[in-house]
Amino acid sequence: MTTTLNFDLIKGTFKAADAKRVLMTLINDKIGFHELEIFSAHEKYGKDLPDSIKRVKELNEALLKITEFLNQIDANNSEIQILGSIDLVAVDKKIENEVF
Repeated sequence: MTTTLNFDLIKGTFKAADAKRVLMTLINDKIGFHELEIFSAHEKYGKDLPDSIKRVKELNEALLKITEFLNQIDANNSEIQILGSIDLVAVDKKIENEVF
């Protein structure tokens, strides 16, 4: 059985506005995923998910940094290369961290 997989999720050169749209869409979807998990755990079990709460904060901070960076790139009329590979690694399930 294969336990790892690697693939390129994003690979290319973009205008700053296009790069911003691609990255914002990915990060906002990830934020939405965590917010839904937080809401679901709170509604179903009355529990918080500190790891998800922390991750939402980190992702929001990343959005600000990305926006500032891409605004600078756009002001210089440059393009941006994005290389975003994904590594999937099978790991043993951790029961103690689960809410559900």
